[in-house]
Amino acid sequence: MLKIIWQTEEIPKEMGNLQLEILSLYDNSLKGPVPLFLFNMSYLKVMDLSKNELYGSLPDNICQSLPIIQEMYFGLNQLSGPIPSKFGTCKELGILSLGDNSFSGGVPQTSIGNLTKLRELYLGKNKLTEYES
Repeated sequence: MLKIIWQTEEIPKEMGNLQLEILSLYDNSLKGPVPLFLFNMSYLKVMDLSKNELYGSLPDNICQSLPIIQEMYFGLNQLSGPIPSKFGTCKELGILSLGDNSFSGGVPQTSIGNLTKLRELYLGKNKLTEYES
C-alpha cells in the first residue's frame, strides 16, 4: 500500500510504473486532469483520488488496464463530462464514488448496470439528468 500525504500539485509519472494494490492520494491539493498513466497500474485494487482539484473528464477506457480494480474514489473534485461508458468492464468493482463533481448527461445502463459486484455507488452533487437505457 502506498498512501501519500503531501501538498503538491501533480503526481509523479514514475508512480505509474509501481506495482501497487492500493493508491490513496486523498486530499493532496492535486491540480489538473487525472493523469492517464494511473490507469495502467494492472495490480491496482483501490484508487482514491478524492478531495483534490482534479478537472476534466475520465478516460472512456477507464478499466481496460485495471482488470482487478475493486474500489474507485473520485469524489470532491471538479471532474466533468459524461460518466465513462466502459465502467461496465470493471468486473470486480464494488465501490464507485463519483459524487461532488460536475459529471453531466445520463448514467448509461451499460456503464453501471453491468457491475454485478457493485455494493456502493455515489453519484450525488453532479449535473446528471437521467438513467440511459
